[in-house]
Amino acid sequence: MTPHFDTSSGAERIDEDTREGEIARRSVLFGLWAGRHAGLEGDALETYALSIHLADHRIPGHDDVIAKVAADLACCGNPMSDRGLRTCFREMALRASL
Repeated sequence: MTPHFDTSSGAERIDEDTREGEIARRSVLFGLWAGRHAGLEGDALETYALSIHLADHRIPGHDDVIAKVAADLACCGNPMSDRGLRTCFREMALRASL
């Protein structure tokens, strides 16, 4: 049996880990924002933010996250435009990268 060695450089792995961390932070920040907009507090807010992070793993890209938040906000009587959600989403992405 031939041993398998990871041939990717350490820098590539760090860049990938950093990117994944930024995506996770962005999703949680967006979830916290949306949850507050929906009137959630405390444990319910934290649970909702985590659900947004987990929703980001279902389909590649971020459209699924925006669609989930749009539907959730509409259900609680606080609908927002797609443009408004995408603007907030980009702001959270910027915050996550700092």
